[in-house]
Amino acid sequence: MGHAMMEVSTAIQAVRAYHRLTKHHFHAYAPGPAFLDWDTQPNPYRRFVGAPTVALPLAHETGPVMPYDALYASAARVPEPFTLESLGLFMELALGLSAWKSFGPDRWALRNNPSSGNLHPTEGYLLLWRAVSPDLGPGLYHYAPYEHALERRAVLPEGEAARLCAAHLGSFGALGLSSVVWREAWKYGARAYRYVQLDVGHALASSRFAASVMGWALSCDVTPGDDMVAACLGIDREADFELAEREHPDLLAVLGTSDGAVGGVDWGRIAHSLAEWRGTANRLGAEYVEWPQIEQVLPAVHKSDEISRPFRAAPRRTSSALRSTDAPDACAIIRQRRSAQRMDGRTGLPRAVFERMLKRTLTLAQAPFDALPFPPAIQLLLFVHAVEGLEPGLYLLARTEDGGEAFHRACAGEGVGWDAVAGSQLPLYRLNAPLDLRRAASQLCCRQAIAGHGAFSLGMLANLDRAFENEGAWAYRRLYWEAGTIGQTLYLEAEAAGLSGTGIGCFFDDEVHRLLGLAEEGAWQSLYHFTVGKALIDTRLVSEPPYAHLESGRAPE
Repeated sequence: MGHAMMEVSTAIQAVRAYHRLTKHHFHAYAPGPAFLDWDTQPNPYRRFVGAPTVALPLAHETGPVMPYDALYASAARVPEPFTLESLGLFMELALGLSAWKSFGPDRWALRNNPSSGNLHPTEGYLLLWRAVSPDLGPGLYHYAPYEHALERRAVLPEGEAARLCAAHLGSFGALGLSSVVWREAWKYGARAYRYVQLDVGHALASSRFAASVMGWALSCDVTPGDDMVAACLGIDREADFELAEREHPDLLAVLGTSDGAVGGVDWGRIAHSLAEWRGTANRLGAEYVEWPQIEQVLPAVHKSDEISRPFRAAPRRTSSALRSTDAPDACAIIRQRRSAQRMDGRTGLPRAVFERMLKRTLTLAQAPFDALPFPPAIQLLLFVHAVEGLEPGLYLLARTEDGGEAFHRACAGEGVGWDAVAGSQLPLYRLNAPLDLRRAASQLCCRQAIAGHGAFSLGMLANLDRAFENEGAWAYRRLYWEAGTIGQTLYLEAEAAGLSGTGIGCFFDDEVHRLLGLAEEGAWQSLYHFTVGKALIDTRLVSEPPYAHLESGRAPE
């Protein structure tokens, strides 16, 4: 299912064109469906019909009792043994259900990994070379979150599994992620590919935090290209997807007890060794609409095996240790994460909590950012509304060593100046004029009040030109993975502070740039927005436990 390789400059132009064509503007939104036929919404659950199923133990109300802060220091803990129970908890916290909601006749599931519009384009796989139990031996498995089960797609022969275990002592196997783009495009049209890649970042960060609960390591291997990832996950098998919507390969991340397990995996040999294939993909919807903007960008962002060099971050120097005030339970925080729909517009937060949240996004050598072996590229533009000890206004958190200086140079507006924030140990700068930006923040985020009614909101901006120059057009995808990882970090930080977060994919791109004096088609582009505040709970919604639909702990086959 590989795409023909494009010449580098042509690919970059195609990505630039996609980004331009999928911008929202005050006068017009990006191309999207004229209306939504809810009866044709794609099924959020992929199954492989005919594949043997291995049930995972349910632990949705239990798990290791550990302080939330320990998520960021998993290397200091004794790893949990690799068992059916620990693997079940890992998959639940990574990609499993977190609750059911209902309103009248409508009922829908929420998951521990966030998704734009709760549409969940991301599919999860496990490629195991270490046996977990007599029923769960080495092989390729697809995760079915509704059943909390693994579907065995293929077997990894005993000799190859033994070779991998000997060569990679600190690893169990790999987590694979792929995307069903149609699930997102059904609702969001041409802009959907942006959200699909954001959700890869959300899922990777969610999986990294889940691994941290177990004291395990999880890190992407940058060496395999898309064709290799597809072969290892079996999503290049035409016959198995003959009547079903295709999945696009995203990444392979090595899972184990040691960071040293990452690297040197012979993915080609693994793909060639997989045998005894079982299962055909179910069809997710009755219709499919092709969005030409997405079809044209897919070949441009195709990753080859040669692209990208591993990157390992050194810990950034920050003062004092990071500690949450009351040290809530980590598993509880992961499970209770929700996207707020409305915020009260009044509740603020102390400056120390605000800076702790931002500091989490700087700790590149800790979870979840240690799962992303790419140099950081995103700066945070902060709309501060109600932070005690900080004037309302526009701030910048420079997440790279030269980020602040480069960003300041790009802001060409007359009189635009940025001052370092006094008393802060962070690379935090303030626009040299206090401003009340509640209304502006809401207007910029597609007129959504939630962006102005929180304690603060932010935009994530990246220098596309620099990323393309260093890594090629495919870097467009991994920039969104970084943005999604930041988003998941802020989701958990908000919950730990007794607040809520919401990712915002709808914003007026060029209006954000105009606010800063940035060129509309320049190097710096806005990728994702986010808001943190006190959520207003909709009491009309009825909540149920995540696996209430399973009888006696299991769903009927």
